[in-house]
Amino acid sequence: MELFIALGLPIVLLVVLTFVFMLDGIPVWIQNLDKNSSTIWNFGIVAMSTMTVIIYLAKR
Repeated sequence: MELFIALGLPIVLLVVLTFVFMLDGIPVWIQNLDKNSSTIWNFGIVAMSTMTVIIYLAKR
């Protein structure tokens, strides 16, 4: 079950989103993500770093 959640779910989600975008076109909110890509990238790095520090401190 864990293998399906780890591998199958993202693949199914990717296929479904691909078909939706092919049929309906790319939504405006997806197009707007391109303008803010550096902000999203920086937020992701800060979020992962913060979670890593919290997990490290929790295990001590």
